[in-house]
Amino acid sequence: MNESTRQLFESIRNSDEAAFKIVYNKYYSRLYYFVFEFLPQKDIAENIVQDTFFILWDKRKKLNDNTNLSSYLFTVAKNNCLYRLRDKRYRQKLFASSDLDVLEFELNLETLYTIDTSSFAFREIEEIIEKVLEGLPKQCRKIFELSRFKEMKNKEIAQHLNISEKTVEGHITKSLKILKEALKDFLSIMAYLFII
Repeated sequence: MNESTRQLFESIRNSDEAAFKIVYNKYYSRLYYFVFEFLPQKDIAENIVQDTFFILWDKRKKLNDNTNLSSYLFTVAKNNCLYRLRDKRYRQKLFASSDLDVLEFELNLETLYTIDTSSFAFREIEEIIEKVLEGLPKQCRKIFELSRFKEMKNKEIAQHLNISEKTVEGHITKSLKILKEALKDFLSIMAYLFII
């Protein structure tokens, strides 16, 4: 967990609603697409993500210092998905209102069981990302960090660094290619994180 995420996490533990809102905005769409992949119904996916944030806020004071925020949120969302997929009422609603068939349902359930959302896995991912970023050329790393950590748009980065948008796109593409290769063992969860 990087320093800014650690500070946000600590602020949430101290009941800082502004920090909670930042985390909510940062993770909402990632969690939504993660959940929607397994439960392809908009209202169910939205409810699960809302429940995930409710649980974070409700249990904020009980979380220990070593809690990895990303791991925690994805684990809660994963467990909520599994709970819904095992519930007959949700399964019936899911089959009635989506194109999901029994085979796809079983595959989704099996995939969810096998996705590793543990703190250990997320720490390993963070270490790999850090090592890859250290090995990138200086300009490439700076552009990638502005894009993914500061959430700047390509146009903003280009203006900020006085380079073309094409150059920005090229550096981001190069970074992502290297990261995808380095993180190939974690792609099942990486697709929903900020990197890829």
